[in-house]
Amino acid sequence: MKSVVFLLTSLILLPLAFNFHSALAHEECVSGDIKIIVGWANEPPLVNQLNGIELTITRVSDEQPITNAIAQLETSIKKGGQTKSLDFQPQEEPGVYAATILPTQTGQYATVIKGTITGQAIDCQIAIEDAEDTARFTFPPSTTSDPIPQEVIEQLKSVIADLAAQVDEAKIAAEDAKTAAADATDTSTELKAAADRAYLFGIIGVGVGVAGIAIGVVALSRREKI
Repeated sequence: MKSVVFLLTSLILLPLAFNFHSALAHEECVSGDIKIIVGWANEPPLVNQLNGIELTITRVSDEQPITNAIAQLETSIKKGGQTKSLDFQPQEEPGVYAATILPTQTGQYATVIKGTITGQAIDCQIAIEDAEDTARFTFPPSTTSDPIPQEVIEQLKSVIADLAAQVDEAKIAAEDAKTAAADATDTSTELKAAADRAYLFGIIGVGVGVAGIAIGVVALSRREKI
């Protein structure tokens, strides 16, 4: 008898447990005759794991899905003070829409939905399930406590390559400047030597001129005596 009671109790509580988890994972917003249910596409959501946000949009009155419901909506995801626009696309199931997102921080996220659906004004901010750290599910444990994502590594490689190219360009520019300075020094030396020669020739010219004048004076003085 006890076994039968236990079995019946389990059968009753099992669906309730699943419904309780679903209620935690997906939240809803009702505006007039429009009901929007929001949740992660893959649960639990994990940091640095590609995921998505799903919207299920139906009428409250007849619970029928609404197609083309996002045409007049602006949707975004919010984490703290930061927001990012979401590009929802219709899925195979009528009334279901999904947008891809990669959560990068643990904690709670919220979906912001504004606009109109079939003429009904919509203004909802719906908190969704917290994103969790992958460490909870990692096995065997990672050798590094905080592995660097591959995307970041590729960006660092690109930055390092750019810096190396800039260093090479700086070396070439320095060599050109050094050569130009050497050429300028040689030119300056040649100009100084030419100036020295011109000065020497000037002094010689002046000396020759003075000597010629002296000779002329002596010649004139002798001529007067005769």
